[in-house]
Amino acid sequence: MENWDNIRFFLAVARSGSVRGAALALRVTHSTVLRRISQLEAQLGARLFEKLPSGYALTGAGEEIFELSGTMESISSQLQSRVFARDQSLSGSLRIALPPSLATDLLMPDLADFTKLHPAIEMQVNTSYRAVNLTTRQADVAIRLVYDQMSLPQHLIGSRLEDVYRGVYVAKSLLICEYDDVRWIKKKEDGELPSWAAAIQLGKNKPPVLVDELSSQVAAARAGLGVTILPCFVGDSDPQLERLWGSSVEYYGTIWLLTLDETRKTKRIKEFIEFIKLRIKSHRAELSGNI
Repeated sequence: MENWDNIRFFLAVARSGSVRGAALALRVTHSTVLRRISQLEAQLGARLFEKLPSGYALTGAGEEIFELSGTMESISSQLQSRVFARDQSLSGSLRIALPPSLATDLLMPDLADFTKLHPAIEMQVNTSYRAVNLTTRQADVAIRLVYDQMSLPQHLIGSRLEDVYRGVYVAKSLLICEYDDVRWIKKKEDGELPSWAAAIQLGKNKPPVLVDELSSQVAAARAGLGVTILPCFVGDSDPQLERLWGSSVEYYGTIWLLTLDETRKTKRIKEFIEFIKLRIKSHRAELSGNI
């Protein structure tokens, strides 16, 4: 087991190209990654990485180990999934991955209800916008907001659930007469405004306010820094915000539930999937902006 753990650390460094990236992916310290790599190199009697200014590069020996390790990882994951699928108890761990906004603004009360129904299940909630690897059991179930169905991994079992809509929101404290001088609040990766939002003809003469992530975007809107585009389930539930009068709601993406074929046979996974599908369906009005 220890040897395999060392190989997991090796794969994480090889894939990220850095010790820091591996530490973040594995949720361990920088020093733990270095120690495990040193142990593996000592066991194999070969240097596996060369440290360059740009990061960690595989040596010749490292390239060979990388190819073999990928095969080992795949076989190990298949074995774990098949053993896991035989578990028909309603106890044990349940790992769920979903975006922070879906967790904090929509589904956390539903997750709480599930734990009340099944107190012997240990729920582990991973809230991140980064995709998780279900094959290596970083999660048992992933709930994703998908913008392009073609981007879904073909090896996963997926259920298309509810469509999500978005609209333009503004602080209730911002007076209508101030709209002519308003700014757009955008996340840095958003790029140009979509045509339906640009047609509102606001903020044409002002540079936008740029933020890093959704929570800062909401906070900036609450503070009256400007108008912003938010998923309806986020904007409509915030008592300090309101939808811009006269603006429309537009399709944003679709919630998908993803799991592995073997994993979904496990009783606690099956119970959760059936439960959360019904709960997400019950949120159709909030997700569509029809409240």
